[in-house]
Amino acid sequence: MAERLAAMAPPETKYAADIAVLPVSKRVDVVRVSCSDRLPEVEYNQRHGTTTNAYLLKSGAGACEALIDVPSKVFDVDFAGQLQAAGAAASLRHIIITRLTPERLPVLARVLEAARKEGLQLLLSNPALQLLNERAAADEGLAAALRGVRVEPLNRGSEVQLEGAAAALRFVPIPTPRWPDLVAVYSEDDNILFSSNFFSAHTSLAGAGAAADGGGWDAYAADWRNYFDCMLAPVARQVATALDRLNINAMRSPEAAGGLAQVLAPLRRLTALVHELTLGADDGVAEPLAVAAVAPMHGPVVRQCLTELVGRYADWTAAQVEAAGQAAVAVLYASAYGNTASLAQAISRGITKAGVGVETLNLEQAGQDELEAALDRCSGFVLGSPTLGGHMPTQVQTALGTILRNNNAKRVPCSVFGSFGWSGEAVDKMEQRLKDAGFRFVFDPVRCKFKPTQQTLQLCEESGLDMAQEIKRAQKRRDRVAADKLSVAEMASGKALALGRVVGSLCVVTAKDGDAQGAMLASWVSQASFDPPGLTIAVKRDRAMESMLPIGASFNLNILAEGKERAVMKQLLKPFKPAEDRLAGMEVEVAEGTGAAIIPTAAAYVECTVASRMEAGDHYVVYASVSNGKVLDAAAQSAVHYRRISTTY
Repeated sequence: MAERLAAMAPPETKYAADIAVLPVSKRVDVVRVSCSDRLPEVEYNQRHGTTTNAYLLKSGAGACEALIDVPSKVFDVDFAGQLQAAGAAASLRHIIITRLTPERLPVLARVLEAARKEGLQLLLSNPALQLLNERAAADEGLAAALRGVRVEPLNRGSEVQLEGAAAALRFVPIPTPRWPDLVAVYSEDDNILFSSNFFSAHTSLAGAGAAADGGGWDAYAADWRNYFDCMLAPVARQVATALDRLNINAMRSPEAAGGLAQVLAPLRRLTALVHELTLGADDGVAEPLAVAAVAPMHGPVVRQCLTELVGRYADWTAAQVEAAGQAAVAVLYASAYGNTASLAQAISRGITKAGVGVETLNLEQAGQDELEAALDRCSGFVLGSPTLGGHMPTQVQTALGTILRNNNAKRVPCSVFGSFGWSGEAVDKMEQRLKDAGFRFVFDPVRCKFKPTQQTLQLCEESGLDMAQEIKRAQKRRDRVAADKLSVAEMASGKALALGRVVGSLCVVTAKDGDAQGAMLASWVSQASFDPPGLTIAVKRDRAMESMLPIGASFNLNILAEGKERAVMKQLLKPFKPAEDRLAGMEVEVAEGTGAAIIPTAAAYVECTVASRMEAGDHYVVYASVSNGKVLDAAAQSAVHYRRISTTY
C-alpha cells in the first residue's frame, strides 16, 4: 500500500527563493528566505509570496550561539550552507524549534549535520518532539543526524542561558489546534519576542535591505490582517489564551517602556473565557514581557508598528470571541499529514467571514471534556477525518460516538469532510452514521485526494459560508418580529430612504484563480481615477467572491446592457452549491489577459487588477486598475440598478 501511495503522490515542488542574513539588533540576525511565488495554501491568498524567518542569537563574544527555527524544504535554498558561509554553523550550541512540520525535518537534519559537535542541544515542545521521534523511527537519515544531539522538551518555565547574557531565554507555549507545538521565545537582554506564527504576515520581502517594518502600518496592515483572518480568527479562544500568557508590554525604545493596558483592555475582559478554556490552568496574570520588537516566523520584524499590531490583535481576537458567544460552529478534526487540517482551516475561514464564530478542536489533542463542552454550546458542527488503512482514526471514531449521543448536536446543522490518498472510506462512514441517526447536513461532504487544490479550498470556504448563513437565517427566524410586515417607509429612516436613491451600473464581476472561478452581480461600482484608469467595487465580507479579489488578483467587470440584463440576473440570483459554476449553461467567452469570463450580451467589459483594499463596515472597497477593455454593443445603454432603500441591494 505504501508503495502505491508513493507512486500516486504528486511530484515535489520547489520554489525559487532568495536567502539573506540581516541584522535585527546587536546580538540578533534574521536569516530570511523570501519567495515571490504564490504557494498553494489558503493563508497565501494575498498572492505576492512569503518569507520564512530563522534567527541567529549571538554570545557576548559575537559568536552565533543559538538558532531559532529552520525553513521548509519547499524553498530552493541551501539553508545549512548559508549558515556555514556566515560562520554560524560551527559555533551553534542550541537549536530551538518553535514550530515543526514534516517539510522542515530534512532542513533540520542538514543543519544538525553541519553543526555537529559535542553537547549540541535541540529544544522543542512535546508535540514537536513526538513528530520528530515518529519520523526518525522511519527515516535513517534523520535518525543519524540526531545521534549525539541532546534533544530536550520545552515546557512552560524552561530557560536557556546564553554565554554573556544577563538573563536566560524564556519559553512560552502558545498552542493552537492546528499548531499544537507552537512556542514563543523571549530574550530579556534584547527585549525581543520570537513569536513563531503569531504576528506573522505572508508577504515577499525579496531584495529588502532591512529586517524590520520600515514601511510602516500601511505597507503591511493588509498582510497582517489577512494572516490573522485566515489562520488565527478560527481559533480565537486559543489566541486569547496565548496573548494572555504573553502579556506583552510594548516598548517605545529599549530604555523606555510604554504599557499597553488600555489597548489590551478587550483581552483583559476575556479572563473568564481563558479560565474556562484552560480549566483554571492559567489563573493569575503572567509577568509582563517588555518587548521592543516581535520577530515572527513570517514577514517583517515588527518594531515600528508594534503597539498598533498588538492592539489590533486584541481587538480582532475580542471581536471573534464575541461572535462565538452569539453563535459558533464546532470544527472537529484529526489530520495525519496536514491535508485535513488545511480543509478545516478553509471551512473555518468561510464561517468567520460570515460573522459566525468558530470553535476549533484538534481531536488528537482535545480532551473529552472539551469535546462535550463544544458540542453542548455549538450552533452547528463539521467533522473531518483522514482515511488510514480504510478507516477513520481512533480519535475520530470516539468523537463520532460522542456526537451521536449529544442532544444539542442532533438539533444543529452539520457536515463532514476529509482527505485521503487512496480510497476515502472515512468520509463515507461518517456521513452514513450521521444520516442514519437523523442529523441534518447543510452542505455535501467534502472529499479531497492528497493536497487540496485552489478549487477544493474554494469549495471548503464556500461550504463554511453556507453553514454560517444557515445559522444566521435560523437566528433571524427566531428573532423575527412584526417589522417584516411593515412597509418600506415605516421600516426605513429618512437617511436609509435618501441613500437608496444612489444608483449604480448593474455589472457582473468574474474571476479565475487556478482551477477555481467565480462570478457575482455588483451594482456598487464607480470609476475612481483617471490616471491610471481605475474603479472601485464594494464587496460584502461574506460574499464567496471576496476571497478571489485580494491585492494582485485579476478580474473582469462586465457592464450589463439595458434590456438584456434579466437573463443574467436570473442566472446569478439563484441558489448555488459551494464552488458550483455560477455561469454554467451561459454562453461566455474568456479574456486573454485575466482568464476570466466575458459575457457577450454585456454592453462592455474591462479587465482589472486589484491594487488596494479598504475595510468599510460590513464590506470591503476594492480599488482596481483597468488594463484593457472593449465596448461590445455601442448602441446599448448600461443597465442601472434602482433601490427603494439603502439597507438592501
